[in-house]
Amino acid sequence: MPGYILVEQSELSPPKTNGIPANAQAVGFMDFLRELAADECPLPKFAEIRLVGLEEILHAARPQEENLALEIHRRLRGAASDLERRVMSVQVVFKGRLTRGHTLWAEYRGHRLPIDRIFGSLPRQSDARGNIFYRANFNLTNG
Repeated sequence: MPGYILVEQSELSPPKTNGIPANAQAVGFMDFLRELAADECPLPKFAEIRLVGLEEILHAARPQEENLALEIHRRLRGAASDLERRVMSVQVVFKGRLTRGHTLWAEYRGHRLPIDRIFGSLPRQSDARGNIFYRANFNLTNG
C-alpha cells in the first residue's frame, strides 16, 4: 500500500521472526530528501524502500529539532504527488522507540524527537501478528 509506514527496527523481519517484512532497499533519510529535490526523481515506480537515519538527523539538530522536523515535513509534502504517482511503499525505520501519547515521538539517546511534526499524530496500528506500526499517506494529512 502506498505511503509511509513508521516502524521500530525491532518490529521488522529480520530480526523479529514473525515481524513486518523489511523492504530490501535501504536508503539514508538525507539521501531520500536529496533524491526528492532532484529535477527528475530517480526513484522507480512501485519502489519499496526502507528509510534509515531520521533519528540521527533530528538528534544532531538539537536544540533546533522542531524547526528541522517542520522543514522535513514541508519537503515531503512537496514531493507527495510524485510519490503517489509512483505508487511507492516507504518504511521509515527507527532504532529507538516510537511512543504515542498526546503526540507521536521517537525516544532516542534519552531524548524525545518530534516525529509528529513531520508525519502528524498517527494512530498506533498492528498487523495480524501483533507487530506495531504507524501509517501515514504521502500528503501527510492524517492525524
